[in-house]
Amino acid sequence: MKIVEEREAWIHTHFIVDSFYITEQECRQISISVEPELMQLGIQYGLTYNIAPSKHRAIIVLECIPFDPVKAIVKNLIDDVIEDFPVRLPEQRNVVTNITVADQEAEQTDVSGQARVQ
Repeated sequence: MKIVEEREAWIHTHFIVDSFYITEQECRQISISVEPELMQLGIQYGLTYNIAPSKHRAIIVLECIPFDPVKAIVKNLIDDVIEDFPVRLPEQRNVVTNITVADQEAEQTDVSGQARVQ
C-alpha cells in the first residue's frame, strides 16, 4: 500500500492511499508508529481514518495542515509504515444479477456448439 494523493481540506491534511480500506489492526499500527513522531515534530494532533466516497479509497487524515517540509516528513513516515500492507480493491461485480458476459454466451449456445435461434 502507498499514498497516491495528498489533499488539504479546510483544517486537515488527507493522505489518500491506493487501497479501498485499512483494517483496524493496520490503523492501530499506523497510529502507534507515527503519532509519537508527530509529537517529536511539534504536532499535537493525531490521525483518523476514513474512506473517500467518490474515489473508493481509504484516507489517512492528519488533523492539521503542517508546513510543507513537515508534511513531507509525515507523508514519508506513513509511507514507511504502510508499504507492506496489502492493497484491497472493492469487489467489481454485478450483485443484482451475478451474471457475467461469459455466462450469457454459454447459455446461448447449445451442446453441439451452434447458436440457438430465438
